[in-house]
Amino acid sequence: MPRPNLRYPIAALGIGVLLAGIFSALVIWFRSDLRDEIHLKIIERDAAVLYPMALQQVSDSEEGATARTTPLTALLKSARQKGMLAVAVFDRDGNTIESVPATQLFVELPTDDYLRLQLGAPISRYHPSFPLDQYFTGVSPDERQAPVLEVLLPLPVSGSAAFRGFVRYYIDARPLSRELAVIDARINRQTAVTLLVGMVLIAAVVTGATFSVQRAQRAVAERNERLTRANFELTLAAKASAVGQITSHLIHGLQGSVEGLRAVVASHESDASNPAWESAAGYTERLQTMIRETVALLGDVSANTTYELNGRDLASTIRDRNKAFALEKGVVLEVNDGFASSINSHRGGLLCLIASNLVQNAIIATQPGKKVSVSLVDAGWAIVLTVKDEGSGVPESVQKQLFKPGRTGRAGGSGLGLAISKLLARQIAAELTLLSTGPTGSTFRVTLAHQD
Repeated sequence: MPRPNLRYPIAALGIGVLLAGIFSALVIWFRSDLRDEIHLKIIERDAAVLYPMALQQVSDSEEGATARTTPLTALLKSARQKGMLAVAVFDRDGNTIESVPATQLFVELPTDDYLRLQLGAPISRYHPSFPLDQYFTGVSPDERQAPVLEVLLPLPVSGSAAFRGFVRYYIDARPLSRELAVIDARINRQTAVTLLVGMVLIAAVVTGATFSVQRAQRAVAERNERLTRANFELTLAAKASAVGQITSHLIHGLQGSVEGLRAVVASHESDASNPAWESAAGYTERLQTMIRETVALLGDVSANTTYELNGRDLASTIRDRNKAFALEKGVVLEVNDGFASSINSHRGGLLCLIASNLVQNAIIATQPGKKVSVSLVDAGWAIVLTVKDEGSGVPESVQKQLFKPGRTGRAGGSGLGLAISKLLARQIAAELTLLSTGPTGSTFRVTLAHQD
């Protein structure tokens, strides 16, 4: 299984953070812009209400004006309205005419405001913390600051572009402050919801994209692994084909020689004076059996002959091939009944060769009267062959290089059996391992995965 690549999750996290930052910045910018626009509209609302009222007051007072009064002074009556803190009237040159109440300090029209009013547009300013003590006398220490709305209006002469004068209102803005606070809270709540929904969507999109990329990466890695394995198997098959041809030639050449050797040994097998001939006869018979099995297997491979073998056939073959040797050594051989499912005869034949080699090694390692157990089961995803003996175990010095040629823990052993079994297991994509070993015996396991 390919190792997970952490670059993609880290890159996705970075992209997600970047998108979240950009989205948050845009939402906050839009929120600030919307808030300012709403504040401006609400702040200008009172000016829009006061302007026509002021013009009407000036128009109504023109008929009763005298040399000592001016229509603009009629605007001072507005000071009696609820919430009105102060009213100041200025002439066309920006000079102060009169103001109400008399507690106002330094009543004048700033030059900047005068120039803006000359353009004919009202001015509205909201002061969240207006310094009342700097503009009025007798202000209580507890009320030195308060929210105030300042409204300045130009008063044009009817039917002319000239201005009659200007008026400035100071209005108690506590109701306006509460209204703006409610609007700000609503905007903030909507902004928070928008940010939350946006973050969730960004997280979902980035997470989905990351999983898709990782799934695609795993698919590519698995395909690459399959291609690599296929190339390896093709290379191994080519080498095995060449080795098989050489092996076939050698086996056929050995077949006649071993038969002749068997005939010579058989003629002396009844010689009681030399029991070594009897042992030689047994070894020669085993050698003939192995040659016949190998010739049969090579014949099936060269002829492309394949058939199905079930687990019971494999178990029976392993039992039949090794029971005579086990009986000769006085070892009890137990082979389970296998399983009902089937595998290809080529893979099954090689598995039986591996099993025979492991069983014979186990019989040799086991003292007479003790037992060698063979288990052959279908685990669903693989066929598992287990060979367990009751010997003295594999020496620790041999365990690390157990499957290399020439490495053996048995006196007189060549160390080729397990090395060849390892190569045969690799040929059929199986895994041969030493599962456990100790003073009470050793257990070898072959895991043969099912083919797709």
